[in-house]
Amino acid sequence: MLKHLAFGFAALASASPALAQQPGQAPAQQPIGRADFVAQMDAEFRRLDRDGSGVVLPAEIVATQREVAQAEAIRQNQVVFVGLDKDGNGALSPQEFAALANPDAIAVSADPLMQQFDTDKDGSITLVEYRIATQANFDRIDTDRDGVVTPVEMQAAGLVR
Repeated sequence: MLKHLAFGFAALASASPALAQQPGQAPAQQPIGRADFVAQMDAEFRRLDRDGSGVVLPAEIVATQREVAQAEAIRQNQVVFVGLDKDGNGALSPQEFAALANPDAIAVSADPLMQQFDTDKDGSITLVEYRIATQANFDRIDTDRDGVVTPVEMQAAGLVR
C-alpha cells in the first residue's frame, strides 16, 4: 500500500505542473482533495500505459521518460536559440552561432605543463626551464645528434605516421 501511495504522489507531482514543484520554484502551496489526487494518479497511469492495456510495463515507462526528456531538451534548445538570435529574425547568423561556444565549459588545467616545465617547483615557468625541457625533447628525438630532426626521426618518435 505504501508503494502505491508513493507512486501516486510521484505521479501527482509529474502529472500536474500546477501541483508539482518546478526547478527553481518554491514547493506548491495548493491543497488537494482525495478525489483530485486520485484523478491525477489515474491520469498519470493512463499516460504511462501507452498501449492502454491497463498494465504499465518497463518499456512504457522508459518510452514515457524519453518523451518527457526529449520535450525538455527541445524546450531548453528553444531558450538557447532565442538567446543567441540577437536580432530576433528566427535565424542565426555565423556571428550569432559563434556565441554558442562556451570556453568556460571546457575543463582546463595548468597542472600537466607545470609538472613538465616548472622544474624548481616554484609555481612559475621561466624561459630557461621551458628551453631545458623542450630542448631535452628535441635531443631525445634527434637520435643521430646532428642538430636536425628529420621526418624519419619524427616518425620513430611517434610524432607523425
